Amino acid sequence: MLVGCLHLSAKTMSQTVTLVVKDKPLSDVLEIIEKQTGYLAFSSEEVLKYAKPITISILHLPLAQAMDKLFANQPYVYEIDQKNILIHLKTDGFLESPKPVQPRYITGSVTDSTGAPLKGATVVVLGKNRAVITADAGNFRIAADPGDKLQVSFIGYETRILSVTGSTLLNVVLKELSNQLDDIIVVGYGTQKKETVTGAVSQVGEEVFTNRPLVQAAQGLQGKIPNLNITYSDGVPDRGANFNVRGTTSINGGSPLILIDNVPGDIRLINPEDIASVTVLKDAASAAIYGGKAAFGVILVTTKNGKAGEAKVRYSNNIGLMRPTKLPQAASALDAAEIQNEAYKGWNGAYNASLNNTIDYLKQRQADPTLPELTTDAAGKWISGANIDWYDKFYNKNQHFDKQYLSVSGGTDKTKYYLSAGYTNQTGTFKVNTDNLDRYTIDMRLDQQIKPWLTVAENLQLVQSQYDSPNRLSNALTVYRYLSLFGSSYDAIYTPNGNYTEGGAYVFGSLNNGSFDNTTTRQVKNLLALRTNFFNNKLHINAEYSVLYGSVGNQVQNFKTAYEPSFGVIDSLGGTDYFSENNTQNLDHNINLYGDYSQDIGDHHFKILAGFNQELTTYNYTYMRRNGNMVNGLSSINLTNSDIYTLSDSRNAVALRGAFGRFNYDFNGKYLVEFNGRYDGTSRFPKSDRFGFFPSASAGWVLTKEKFFDNISKDIINEIKIRSSYGVLGNQALSDPYPYIQSMSVVKGSYVFDGLTQLQTSAPGIVASDLTWERAATFDVGADINALSNRFTLGFDWYQRNTTDMLTKGKTLPEVLGTSEPQENAANLSTKGWEFSLEWKDRFKVGSKPFTYTINLVLSDYKAKITKFDNPSKLLSDYYVGQTLGEIWGYNTPGFFKTDDEYLSSADQSKVSSIEYAASGHPLAGDIKYEDRDNSGAIDYGDNTVDKPGDRYVIGNTTPRYSFGANFNFDWNGFDLNVFFQGVGKRDFWPGAESGIFWGSYNRWNQPIYQNMVDNYWTPDHIDAYYPRPRAYLALSSGRSLYAAQTHYLQNAAYVRLKDVTLGYTFTMKKYTEKLGNTTVRVFFSGYNLYEWTSLSDVFDPEGLNADASNTSAGSGFLYPQQRTYTFGLDINF
Repeated sequence: MLVGCLHLSAKTMSQTVTLVVKDKPLSDVLEIIEKQTGYLAFSSEEVLKYAKPITISILHLPLAQAMDKLFANQPYVYEIDQKNILIHLKTDGFLESPKPVQPRYITGSVTDSTGAPLKGATVVVLGKNRAVITADAGNFRIAADPGDKLQVSFIGYETRILSVTGSTLLNVVLKELSNQLDDIIVVGYGTQKKETVTGAVSQVGEEVFTNRPLVQAAQGLQGKIPNLNITYSDGVPDRGANFNVRGTTSINGGSPLILIDNVPGDIRLINPEDIASVTVLKDAASAAIYGGKAAFGVILVTTKNGKAGEAKVRYSNNIGLMRPTKLPQAASALDAAEIQNEAYKGWNGAYNASLNNTIDYLKQRQADPTLPELTTDAAGKWISGANIDWYDKFYNKNQHFDKQYLSVSGGTDKTKYYLSAGYTNQTGTFKVNTDNLDRYTIDMRLDQQIKPWLTVAENLQLVQSQYDSPNRLSNALTVYRYLSLFGSSYDAIYTPNGNYTEGGAYVFGSLNNGSFDNTTTRQVKNLLALRTNFFNNKLHINAEYSVLYGSVGNQVQNFKTAYEPSFGVIDSLGGTDYFSENNTQNLDHNINLYGDYSQDIGDHHFKILAGFNQELTTYNYTYMRRNGNMVNGLSSINLTNSDIYTLSDSRNAVALRGAFGRFNYDFNGKYLVEFNGRYDGTSRFPKSDRFGFFPSASAGWVLTKEKFFDNISKDIINEIKIRSSYGVLGNQALSDPYPYIQSMSVVKGSYVFDGLTQLQTSAPGIVASDLTWERAATFDVGADINALSNRFTLGFDWYQRNTTDMLTKGKTLPEVLGTSEPQENAANLSTKGWEFSLEWKDRFKVGSKPFTYTINLVLSDYKAKITKFDNPSKLLSDYYVGQTLGEIWGYNTPGFFKTDDEYLSSADQSKVSSIEYAASGHPLAGDIKYEDRDNSGAIDYGDNTVDKPGDRYVIGNTTPRYSFGANFNFDWNGFDLNVFFQGVGKRDFWPGAESGIFWGSYNRWNQPIYQNMVDNYWTPDHIDAYYPRPRAYLALSSGRSLYAAQTHYLQNAAYVRLKDVTLGYTFTMKKYTEKLGNTTVRVFFSGYNLYEWTSLSDVFDPEGLNADASNTSAGSGFLYPQQRTYTFGLDINF
């Protein structure tokens, strides 16, 4: 039997010992030490039976000194391993009975299931005063007679009892105990044993962040936790992630609360190597303690801290290359020109004269490469015969990635410290100008025990991030969009004079003309905490105060770009020369005061927590812009000289105050109950509706602790726990800090009096005076199963979240009012979903070495529906009751017209394609054909309502369904391999009208053509093609046949991505030199975003669709590309 299975938070325990006892059993004294220090004492009853009664008096001695005095006259030795005190008999071989006899000896060995020897295992002859501990090779020798019972035990392994037979040789294999039931889970304002958690909580450790090529921690969390949905709108190096827990939250949006060491913060700015664990609180029961900021989940980030022991130094690096995951493959110059010409003819009825010139030139140069590389077409446009790949010229194929990390940690029983510094550099994807991210992080943490009952902790975090990039904006369109407008393979970038062509100026010149867009982000966080414990560690009182200062400064300089539209003529484009600067500053003050008290009465365990929280955040924003740059590349408003300028600023403050409490009860770890409640007030609502109470309750039942499970072997079922919860949370995270106050804007008007432009104000809109909290009520039921000697773990949850009183427009008011309807709490939403996690782990021997492997799978799904909204006619242009968010309403298009006359026997589709048949007046063979679903004889959208949608119906949904992750870990003989897959099982995507990289010349006749379109459009000889007969402008705007969403071009955006592969080898430097002692070195290779399987058009990256579930169109694909990463690294610990 193990002594001292106490599990208490080490952060609140004393590291000194005070004992005044007389004639106490050693086991009782060890329990006192456990309660005072939080360390766990491990031994066996057979070993402790040799102990003499304890009489000792010591005051506030460090643990090691106290143990020395305690064992001064005892037959024991001890060792301290992390938070464990291991107690052994004073013998290298065996301790015989005080009344020695001459029995025979049993010799043997103790190993684990892989054959590895277990040094320090205890072998006891039950009923006799004989015990030994195993030596280095796991060997033992003990006196025993036939019929005796031998008990073999080792910390962390199942104890075995064997009968002594006639043989004198005995080899014992011990099975490893899973520590799953003793896992500590971080919850709101504390920790809990995993086995007593009754809410929907998931947690991952530092292993998901360590030694991976991650710029941000969010990248390491993708696919690791079921129903934690993480997306990036694009691949910009400094782009933050979008977090979502359990699906659509509100029509107003809503993200989970992210707390870093109990303080709201930006996880983007945390060095992933500094993270110890991340816990996600998903249901109302687990998140209710955070009240009005936790309606849509809570993400708790716990950073690393120091541990008692000698100083530990860790250095790691990660150096490698990055490249875009997906870039459109341009068609050859000749293919592009011919397809564009066919599209032009399909629209206008005749070929384009300029394209005729281009095609003739390209064919001639193909036959005779000595012809000039540049020429002009009939319109004077510069044409290149060099078959230019604009994407290759524009994007870097290989970008530099570098991550460096250094940490020092250690301490004594009273003082613990942790210090780390990190640096990350990522070169961006633009080839033509600076595109670079530098990020520096420092984390300092100190825990100092002042008194046995008082500890002071301080945590200081410093971050600076600098992202320098070209100014990516040219007029109102991004440079990525211009690539799809000008980048045909025959389009010249430069003229013979070395000047930009028009297309070259829009795409390359706008980035390479001295313009820039630079962003500096700084953050300083200081957390001071006082932690106390009283009454033998039953009562803890904590006080925390934090200050977080953040600033984001952005400077943009724009220059017009010169280009040569015709030989010798210079013009310019790109808007106005200007310099602008904006600065955003926020200052957060956060106070937490909370305490908990625990009491055990027999098998009844109680714990109560109560506390207070106050948050105040002030925001300051300033913006200035002035035209007329005087100097290229220098960032100062003083270096502009125009009278045209803009100045603006804004300031606001928001506050939140709350009192909270939690009550936990369990009976023998079998029946579990938890109640949470929080009373919150927010400055975002008027005084009359400012406060709200948000309660929750949860319960659990551990079936395996019932008597009817006593006869079921632990080799089959270890634990079954079912749980359920219900709670209500509030949402006050609105974009407007004062939505209940009428406001007027002041702007410079267009009227001039006395030679001066006058300021003018706008009339205030109508606001509702009774705005209050959105409320999210969640019901959850789940189960956790551990089986097959804890090698198999299964978790499942089903939930329903009803979001009520969502802010939206109120009742429709008469148009004569002259202003829009005020916002009211007038809409409801219901989200239903489930999540599933599975783990299998095992080990066996390969050769003479243990082979360990772990397989983790997570899978989740959700759907959201509108249950209340003021749209009685159910117009499809707005939300309506019964709507599943993410719906794509469109037409069924089963194929193409087969003949020119088929339209005569088909429904009239002029209403959806009313302006595209200029040449023929009606559809021809090869044109897309719509299904007349309502048999009206005409294709239309009816009244554009749910009840009368015409021929439209729900053809798809943009919501990512069946999100999953699959992780495989393998370890053998110092080698480790991790392979991780992530993806989405179902999602639909409509490219949208302006998605030029998908539609090419169907959007505009002169847009670039990509390889996916070559030989893939309808001709009389290719009637099973994907695209219709070439015609320009079909996807440009309403009234054209490819503008409306339809089944034929609806994209399947499901995918599987090989997200991460890491191969490493770890060795100890002691093998090579004694001077380095136990220094370990790990060498590893890692790849990120390595490959994907998808049926999505190959011009899109499945993670770059830039959509959320409420959008009908999932984006155009005009994005900074996602990145693949290939790195090499070292991890040195000494």
